[in-house]
Amino acid sequence: MASLFRSLGGLAATLLLAGLPASAGSATADSIIDRENALQEATRQVPEGATVTGSRCQEIVMPGDSFRYRCSVEFTTQPPAAQPAP
Repeated sequence: MASLFRSLGGLAATLLLAGLPASAGSATADSIIDRENALQEATRQVPEGATVTGSRCQEIVMPGDSFRYRCSVEFTTQPPAAQPAP
């Protein structure tokens, strides 16, 4: 019974958030070159017109003492403003 209430609560929260005008997303990219390259690649995946709200990167140690860099960029999008009727 408790799991049913949790499910209904999650559904209600999802429906409430669905009505909001902005949406959020993220893009992730890896690079063997350097951190900056991974960040640039992730940023290229952000939709046009979106606002970047944050980023995070991690360095992953690979076999043979090499590294891989993984960066994620968070963004929000806004729907286009309504055009007034002439």
